[in-house]
Amino acid sequence: MKKAMIILIAFSTFAITAQNKTSERKEQRKEMRANFTPEQKAELRAKKMTLDLGLDNSQQTKVQQLFVEMEKNRPARVENKSEMTDAQKFEAKSARLDRQIAMKKQLKEILTQEQLTKWEKSHQHKRNAMRDKKGPEKPRMK
Repeated sequence: MKKAMIILIAFSTFAITAQNKTSERKEQRKEMRANFTPEQKAELRAKKMTLDLGLDNSQQTKVQQLFVEMEKNRPARVENKSEMTDAQKFEAKSARLDRQIAMKKQLKEILTQEQLTKWEKSHQHKRNAMRDKKGPEKPRMK
């Protein structure tokens, strides 16, 4: 009985310390991301896109310029979304979708058709992963 209790305590201690490290890492990543300038964020995104899609130098510079513009024009993050009115939520969502449409149009001019389809596929995969991470989805209106 004593051995079982010791083993149980050891496993619970291990589980608790493992959870703390994960939350600390997330906090460190958030802090690091928050300290980057828009140019630095754009450069990192362009380099990642270059690795994923095999962009040439001219495409990479154009994509980086696009990302710099997008980062500079990005509105400040709202602290309490629950305090927003329905009209404000609609305007924010509409503006975000407009920015996404504009970015996609500009990417169509920069990327080849093959690169664009590969980007869309990976972009859709990331969206699905984020949606799955958030939890069960609310029923959508049709």
